[in-house]
Amino acid sequence: MNCLSHTNYYFIGIGGIGMSSLAEYMSHLDKKVAGYDREKSFQSTRLIKLGIKIIFSDCEQKINSKFKDSKNTLIVYTPAINENNKILNFYKSNNFNVVKRSDLLAEIVNSSFCIAIAGTHGKTTTTSILSHILFNSELKFTSFIGGVLKKYESNIIIKGDDIFIVEADEYDKTFLKINPNIASILNVDGDHYDIYTDINDINKSFEKFANNLKQNGILFHNSNLNFNGISFGENSFADARIINKKNCCGKSIFDIEFQNNLYKNIELNMLGDHNAFNAMVAFIIAKSLKIKPEIIIKSLKSFPGIKRRFSIELIDPKIYIDDYAHHPNEINSIYNSVKTLYPNKRKLVIFQPHLFSRTKDFLVEFAKSLEKFDKIALLDIYPAREKPLKGISSKSIFDKINNKNKALIDKSDISKLLLDDDYELVISMGAGDIGDLVESIKQTIIDQNEN
Repeated sequence: MNCLSHTNYYFIGIGGIGMSSLAEYMSHLDKKVAGYDREKSFQSTRLIKLGIKIIFSDCEQKINSKFKDSKNTLIVYTPAINENNKILNFYKSNNFNVVKRSDLLAEIVNSSFCIAIAGTHGKTTTTSILSHILFNSELKFTSFIGGVLKKYESNIIIKGDDIFIVEADEYDKTFLKINPNIASILNVDGDHYDIYTDINDINKSFEKFANNLKQNGILFHNSNLNFNGISFGENSFADARIINKKNCCGKSIFDIEFQNNLYKNIELNMLGDHNAFNAMVAFIIAKSLKIKPEIIIKSLKSFPGIKRRFSIELIDPKIYIDDYAHHPNEINSIYNSVKTLYPNKRKLVIFQPHLFSRTKDFLVEFAKSLEKFDKIALLDIYPAREKPLKGISSKSIFDKINNKNKALIDKSDISKLLLDDDYELVISMGAGDIGDLVESIKQTIIDQNEN
């Protein structure tokens, strides 16, 4: 099926971070676009402002008649949509062409020069930094980003179609549909065991992804991984090395050794060692595109950051950081960063687990990564696409945390938690709707100081 040949496009789950960028891109191509989502979001609000009609009720009668023309309408859905969704089942039962988001995305990005960023962690940050670099270059590109890039206030940048930049997501084996000219594998960890049988299955999928490169394609990979290509890391045998890392005045400062050159005192407008590492990957990919080093370095210095990626929301009266971390290794990275940056400040973390299956698979690991904070507050599990699993809840993590300063709370308890505690550093983490609480958490911290 040619996914790009239709006149009308109906997106089921249109407000999702991956779906909304696709919807905006199809609208940019002058296609007729509409969609459904369960609830309003930053992304759906943006699409509505662009003139895209969205309904928030799972009711087929509310679908515009234009999008009930099976010959000219393509239906695009996300795997996060429940199989009982009435709108999805209406289209399936009436023989519409129905495809997953990954099918449409793959057809778009495979049609031109494609840069695909893969890895269990860091895809959004690396993609965002690389996109900002290209925006400051002469290159014509479109970038699909899995987060909202600050100042751009968007999860898509459209500046031509000579190059497509995309996050190659391992969930649902989406990335195996992509045939990139340049690929990057940042890391490989266990995750998504509702899709993969074990870590070996995950490793095999990343190997298949690496083999999907177009002829004469380039693979950049973490030097801890066994792939053929250009390696990056901190060890001495890496082809590209990040060295002399430090944090100063709200920035990461580091050197990069690459291709017999030393690029010194590079400034990234983000804190955290993991972000500096992602910036190095963006740097060497940009170099492979023949972007001048001075443009790359200037872009890193001006990088505006990404919402919910080690986003420092407040400095005063307390430090407040919000992050999308939802895997034990990501939580470890956040903890290590704040421990280095703020060693003497007492740290309160508010964590919302994401998915029952992930909670079950990493119970012990979640407990060990969280118990290092001075106090831990756990919200209920955000189910996303899943139904509850018997015996699995936030209390399952809570019971394994070896730290007496812990609490199980509802969202409505957060204000009281913050008002009762005198912790100097507050961190909210999770991939669910905890991101919707950032502004209220900020305001509570500010109000607490004024009172």
